[in-house]
Amino acid sequence: MTVHPVATSTSGAEASSFLGMVLADRGDRRRAACVAVVLLLAFAATAPFAGRALPAVPTFVPAYDAAVMVLASIAALMLHAQYRDLHQRSFLWLACGYLYGALFALLHGLSFPDAFVSGSLFGDSQTTVWLWIFWHGASPLFVIAYALAGTGRWRNGGWPLHRVAYPAVVLSVVLIALALVRLDDRLPQLLVSVQYRPLMTRMIGTAVWTVHLIAIALLIWRTRLRRLLDLWLCVTLLAAVIELALSGMMISARYQLGFYIGRVYGLVGTLVMLGLLLRHALLLQGRLVRAASALHDSERRYRDLFDSMGEAFYIGEVVKDEEGRIVDLQFLQENPMARRYIGRDIAGRRLSEVVPDFDQEWLDIVEQVIRTGKERSLERPSARVQRYFRYRVFRLKGRQKQVGILFQDIKPRRDAELALRDSEERFRQFGQAASSVLWIRNADTLELEYVSAAFETICGRRCDAVVGSGFDAWLAMVHPDDREAVRRAVRRVQQGERVEQEYRILHGETGDELWLLGTEFPMRDDDCRINRIGGIAQDATLLKKAQFRLSESEERLRSAIEVGRLATWDWNLTTGEVAWSDEHYRIEGYLPGEVVPSYEAWVARVHPDDRETSEAAVRQAMLTGGEYAREVRFLHPDGSVHWANARGRFFYDAAGRPVRMVGSMIDTTLRREYEDAQRVLVAELQHRTRNLIAVVRSISDRTLRESADMAQFATVFSERLGSLARVQGLLSRLKEGQRVTFDELLRMELAAHLDAQDGSRFTLSGPDGVTLRSSSVQPLALAIHELITNAVKYGALRDPAGYLRIAWSVQDEDGRPWLHVDWRETGVVPPAACDVERGSGAGRELIERALPYQFGARTTYELTDAGVHCTIAMPISRREMASPHGHDARL
Repeated sequence: MTVHPVATSTSGAEASSFLGMVLADRGDRRRAACVAVVLLLAFAATAPFAGRALPAVPTFVPAYDAAVMVLASIAALMLHAQYRDLHQRSFLWLACGYLYGALFALLHGLSFPDAFVSGSLFGDSQTTVWLWIFWHGASPLFVIAYALAGTGRWRNGGWPLHRVAYPAVVLSVVLIALALVRLDDRLPQLLVSVQYRPLMTRMIGTAVWTVHLIAIALLIWRTRLRRLLDLWLCVTLLAAVIELALSGMMISARYQLGFYIGRVYGLVGTLVMLGLLLRHALLLQGRLVRAASALHDSERRYRDLFDSMGEAFYIGEVVKDEEGRIVDLQFLQENPMARRYIGRDIAGRRLSEVVPDFDQEWLDIVEQVIRTGKERSLERPSARVQRYFRYRVFRLKGRQKQVGILFQDIKPRRDAELALRDSEERFRQFGQAASSVLWIRNADTLELEYVSAAFETICGRRCDAVVGSGFDAWLAMVHPDDREAVRRAVRRVQQGERVEQEYRILHGETGDELWLLGTEFPMRDDDCRINRIGGIAQDATLLKKAQFRLSESEERLRSAIEVGRLATWDWNLTTGEVAWSDEHYRIEGYLPGEVVPSYEAWVARVHPDDRETSEAAVRQAMLTGGEYAREVRFLHPDGSVHWANARGRFFYDAAGRPVRMVGSMIDTTLRREYEDAQRVLVAELQHRTRNLIAVVRSISDRTLRESADMAQFATVFSERLGSLARVQGLLSRLKEGQRVTFDELLRMELAAHLDAQDGSRFTLSGPDGVTLRSSSVQPLALAIHELITNAVKYGALRDPAGYLRIAWSVQDEDGRPWLHVDWRETGVVPPAACDVERGSGAGRELIERALPYQFGARTTYELTDAGVHCTIAMPISRREMASPHGHDARL
């Protein structure tokens, strides 16, 4: 139980040279809590049996008291050492408390009856009990004083309180012991033989126990148990409280179990504090050994450093005259480098002996360093050894009359500095004369260290406005849209890349946008670390404008080529390389980039029938220097043929050898198709014209045969020719792919014969958009013309009571669409004698004979008492767009 309670982490114990300054860490608190729990558990286990009687062993108590005395004395000595080193009165109170306990333990052991002789060595039967009470009752008071004293210190020059405190403790113990011996018969009787008086014992024991509890509470409140000493002192008080309970309050006589076990707790409490102090003492001794070893190693390293240092070093002591003035300098020690520079050993000699004609300024410098303690540095040439030295003179710590002199040959460095200044001057002159902007910036902070004079000319800003400034000052003159790119470029240079970039800046005076073409690169030191960033930039505004104009020109040319669908090629005859535009690929049937452009790739797509003549034309143009102009057919992989009109020319070197061919071609396939279509249309026009003339001749002949005179011929022929003209006009207005619809044809003829007010005399019923074959439009129009003319002259459209109904529909027959037309007149007055021949003319013949003959139509024509009833069924175009809704409209 004496090892674990005081065990603490090495790091915690070595945190300070004094136990009183060591703070308790989490491990210390866990260990203290474990010890406290063990003490409480042991108390709980033994408390029920505390009153059990055991054999009487009178010598046990003196042995216990002797152990406590020795342990407490040692603890008092070690606590006094803490008090002496830390100058804190709290440790003095604690040391006095342990001294008080050690003295009372001695007196208590000597006075215990039957231990050494029959009866007591001094006092009576009550003396031992009252000594125990004063011992345990007053000890917590010292802990209370320790807690109340805090961490206040007394200065070294203060009053030595310990010279009074320790004698006072000894004197108080002696006086209390004498008083108890003299007043033994007058003191309250606490013990009868070996039996305690219960009431008095419990009252006094409770008072002593309360003092201990107050000491624990006050210790926790004042110290918060932050320090290691406070933590284990609280454990010691806990052990004392348990000792009081077992050996004083829970037993009724001596030599019971609690009597023995309680004193074990008292011994444990003393061992806890002593063990903690001894542990700390051992740690301090270990540190002392390590410090001595470190000091030895430090002295050895100092000697090694002193002997191997690159600078020469002297230790000297001033020599003063009777008036206290420094008149010489005694050299005490020197290193090998100093002997190498001077060429001899001067340790133990004076400056006047080494250099009889030394400069008095040296002694003035030494005197100033000794007086002020401030180091002096100076550089001096040495004509004797042909060197240039830099000296540092300083006073040695703790030595009022000794100085150290460090000196080093700086001639190589001075020569390097001169060369560097010369190089910097040349660089400055170069920077002043350069038309480009030069700059150097710190690689870490990006602070600008140098910028050439061209910066003011190009950027319109003063050099001192950016030199010494951070990177933000440089970014401030960069165009806002380019700042992020400049920032990324600098980060890349910091990582070791060389970066070239173009960016815009804003002129400092005019605010105009200028383009800089800059290069930034890393600069490295002797250790190959990037320590600076160099940069060079030139004004690229004019170049950028020229590039913009060139780019715009190229863009216009490219747009013109793309809009004009112009294909180009560039053939290098020396290398065999060929460049094609995207349109060139497409004309030849390739996807852009599908093949590597070459003469062979071009020949492979030329139509086999044109290949020989095309290659012959190329060779002819190459030999004669003339223009290559030819329309070539290309055969695409899908079998389609495409035409292209190609033109090109060759270029020759000084020897007349062809070195390059440049040309262009345009796709003429569509033009060829238009020309073919035009020829077809002309042929169709000629065919239709002949047919139209034939129709006109036929109409003329039939009308002439049917007319009674020329007046009737002129009228009927004009009407029929008008109907034919209207149909031709309708056909001519159609666009490609359009067809004439039946309802459109019907309305056109009705509008030609009737006025607007006649729309109430007929009804149209049928779907809209029924398209007709182009070949059937003209005959069907003439048939409708004849039916309408007869209705106007003789039928339903003549009589006021007459009415005309025209209905049509589309039906599928044998997988083809057929148009069914039903023409029905009603309300017609029976024909007069002059009208007997109605319905036997050209119209009826056209309906009953011509339509079935030309188009396979099925027709009926019936003249009834109510009027004409005619039906026509004929095939129509498959592309009709019949409306889903019926038609019922009037003019």
